[in-house]
Amino acid sequence: MWYCPEKYKKDLNSVNDQLLTLKGPLEDKEAKISLAKFLASNLGITTELISGIKLAPFQEITLKGMMNRNFSMCVWGRGCGKTFIASVFCFLQCIFNPGTKILIAGPTFRTARFIFNNLEKLVNSKGADLLQQAFSVKPSKRNDQFEWSINGGTITAIPLNGDKIRGFRANILLLDEFLLLPEELVNTVLMPFLVAPQNMKERLEIRQAEDDLISKGHMKEEERMVFENNSKMIALSSASYTFENLYKTYKDWTNKIYSDELGDADYFISQMGYEALPEEMIDKTVIEEAQEGGSSHSSFLREYCAQFTDGSDSYFSAKKMHECTIPDGEHPTTLIKGESGSRYILGIDPSFSNSPSSDFFAMSLLEIDNDTGQGTLVHSYAVAGGDLKDHINYMFYLYTNFNIELIVIDNAGYQFLDSCNESENFINAGINLKFIDFESTKEGQDYQKQLRKLKRDLNKTDHKICFKQNFTSDFLRKANEHLQASIDHKKIWFASRTTANGSAFSKQSNQRVNLALTDCKNIGELIETQDSLIYATKKQCALVEVKSTAKGTQTFDLPQHLKRSTSAHRARKDNYTTLMLANWGLKSYNESLNLNENEINFTFLPQMYQ
Repeated sequence: MWYCPEKYKKDLNSVNDQLLTLKGPLEDKEAKISLAKFLASNLGITTELISGIKLAPFQEITLKGMMNRNFSMCVWGRGCGKTFIASVFCFLQCIFNPGTKILIAGPTFRTARFIFNNLEKLVNSKGADLLQQAFSVKPSKRNDQFEWSINGGTITAIPLNGDKIRGFRANILLLDEFLLLPEELVNTVLMPFLVAPQNMKERLEIRQAEDDLISKGHMKEEERMVFENNSKMIALSSASYTFENLYKTYKDWTNKIYSDELGDADYFISQMGYEALPEEMIDKTVIEEAQEGGSSHSSFLREYCAQFTDGSDSYFSAKKMHECTIPDGEHPTTLIKGESGSRYILGIDPSFSNSPSSDFFAMSLLEIDNDTGQGTLVHSYAVAGGDLKDHINYMFYLYTNFNIELIVIDNAGYQFLDSCNESENFINAGINLKFIDFESTKEGQDYQKQLRKLKRDLNKTDHKICFKQNFTSDFLRKANEHLQASIDHKKIWFASRTTANGSAFSKQSNQRVNLALTDCKNIGELIETQDSLIYATKKQCALVEVKSTAKGTQTFDLPQHLKRSTSAHRARKDNYTTLMLANWGLKSYNESLNLNENEINFTFLPQMYQ
């Protein structure tokens, strides 16, 4: 469906119709103006001419919307090409509007760099000779900023963290993964970027000339030129849940479009699922696999159909996890180093494959509230493929920067801790992690015995703090039910975003950590990664389905259509698994500490005989 309200329709003759009336040779200036009008009004022809890219009709419509509205939003399904259309917009906007300053940002610097790098690929592609001439200088790439000069302006990708972004100015704001951006950050930091108009110098000169004419009586005050608002914000995202800020913004802009009132700014929304794509652009195999989970399945509706859902159909309620998330600006935030006096529980789900499409090697770290005993997810790790040495390095980083009280590891990969003990870092630091024999799924008096054993054997000084957990059907049922109950009753929390908290970001940025152990280029990237992984963990939990076998055994897994994917970017559940492990470990840890040692349980009944 295509809808344009009357208030946005302009009573102008078609530029192409106007150009057809031209006859005979044109003066150089008139010819240039006429050509510019034609190219600006026919973006499909222009794009193909300068870059060799042939646009589909929906892409051309989207680009026109972006270039002619102050606020644009693209809510597109997977595979619809959000990054591609954003890259094309960047070079068209800069070519037609000299001096344009575009700022590309996202929840992580990596996200912003992705659009920038895609633009670079388009510029350097075959058939883009004219486009290459527009980008006459090479891009500048630093750890905290990518920038490319074009036509008197710039296209810049920067991270959202730190003081640098607060002093940046641009007239075009391109926000990728808008869903993941903190609302407060968008409103208080990003929106002010758009305050300064693009042609400020020209406007001041006109105002001075008008002042002079008015003072001499040659012009009236009401005859002053009215300047148009040429600032733009473009939000790109997949669909999300109806309780998140993206949907709130989407509804607000939709209402403004349908409203009869004409405000100071105008709006454009493109919401498109895979069904709207031309047939040749659809990977039918992927869609067919996805639909095996049911065409009405909420994950399919969000990921491929660009439909918002309420998240109520998940075993782990997405809405309830949202309610268990610490609001931005409050503590605890995500952490790159443990707080003084705090204690932590670590869950580990190892993967030893080197393939980028493999499961994540995942770890989750819960901070224990000293008053309530509740846990807050403050740090995560997730790497697909990767080298065993890198995982060991990160484990060393966690162990030496957080006061870890207990480690719970999947029994199938417990050898990872043996590898840690054999590594140079652990040996030099005098750290040798040891296991405790603890059966966490026992019940009744047998479980009480296990708890007493756990309490007796835990020894921080001797690094005897690990236990192996067998993934039996009994454990999976109990651990998942406990995690669900913890979420439903707000017994587990998800840390707020550090990037949305200026003081917290400043504090953590000044922390001394060995970045070489983390594979992050700078502190900002490490902080951004944590903010992103906390959200990813909740998303994984929301995807988990519960099914029962013919024998009544419960399974907790991703939907079948997601499991079958072999892509490096496929959905995974390993951070959910480590959260489940850490939460189960927290339960055992708290119950062992709270155990009343004076309570004696007899295993036999004394009898008297005469």
